[in-house]
Amino acid sequence: MPEAEFFQKLEEQFETALPFVAYRKPILTGDRATVTAFLQQDDELNYTENFTESGFVFAPFDTSEKAILFAENTSEKLHFEQVVSEEGTAVLTSQKGHISEEKKSGHIELVRKAVSVLRAGEMDKVVLSRREEVELKEQNRLQLFKELLKTYPTAFVYCWYHPKVGCWLGATPETLLKVEGRRFRTMALAGTQKYHGTTDVEWGEKEKQEQQFVTDSIVENLKASGVEDLEISTPHTTQAGSLLHLRTDINGGLDSKATPWGGPTVGVSRIISALHPTPAVCGLPKEMAKSFILSEENYDREFYTGFLGELNLQKNVQRSRTRRNVENLAYRAVKKETNLFVNLRCMKMEDNMAVLFVGGGITRDSVPEDEWQETVNKAETMKKVLLK
Repeated sequence: MPEAEFFQKLEEQFETALPFVAYRKPILTGDRATVTAFLQQDDELNYTENFTESGFVFAPFDTSEKAILFAENTSEKLHFEQVVSEEGTAVLTSQKGHISEEKKSGHIELVRKAVSVLRAGEMDKVVLSRREEVELKEQNRLQLFKELLKTYPTAFVYCWYHPKVGCWLGATPETLLKVEGRRFRTMALAGTQKYHGTTDVEWGEKEKQEQQFVTDSIVENLKASGVEDLEISTPHTTQAGSLLHLRTDINGGLDSKATPWGGPTVGVSRIISALHPTPAVCGLPKEMAKSFILSEENYDREFYTGFLGELNLQKNVQRSRTRRNVENLAYRAVKKETNLFVNLRCMKMEDNMAVLFVGGGITRDSVPEDEWQETVNKAETMKKVLLK
């Protein structure tokens, strides 16, 4: 459908206080991508029970809370084709919003406390975050979504709204899980530095160590969940807007023994349990790091560092049109596909304010002042759109 009609439909959902999500997956090749929307037809708050449903899922950081589902069969689905220009974030212009000295010193003290716990050998890594409120110059949420679409073609970009929960927007660089048929892939992402026109950069020992922690933990959890055929890439530099990260790709197959009663969707649930929350957003060991976060961060992350995306959507796969396939009407196969992303670089809209959530991985060698600056760099990524 035309772009203007697409956004008009979203505006009508806002005006009638009905839930919706609009999103675009990362553009890996070419200059075109499909922007999709699920428009729920009532204001009920629905949850996924075991990730066997089909639709769009929005899950919080805290695994004791349920993930919200916009079911495919009860939602209107919209699409439009976005044509993108080159990514316009080669060099970040600094956007400063106001940060109080109290918040700065509080975060530095939190990191200092974590480092002492890490040096005592109680944890290997913990990811600490903070919220930052920014006054909006552009208060139209859909206009902000358009800006994110334009600015971050290599990210998963979304605008999610439910009248009983609120409105969230984001541009996340990190895949949690992609499943197609019986094959899946995920990634380990850690380490951050600014992008200055090249991805040919050096990484320090702290970033390399953090990346190895994340990769080893994910691989260990996947193997424990019955995953077979694991393939692990070497770490490489990847760009996300105006920032660079170290990334390792991990691929594998769903173990048929894990799903004796019907299809790969049960496997999807097991893989999600193995992956979330990842070491990149929580820490190691997972439960100890999570306990430290819940007791020391002193705020509710809500959906920040949760995950979101397409769950068990049907995808038609074109087979070769051999005579036998055509005769058997078998040249089109239907596969279920899941595309889930970690909810990083996101914001929650509150009146005329945007609440940003930013964090970083802490190890025993972390320097508290440097960790503070890393959160500032990440916040600037979103402020580039908010404060321009």
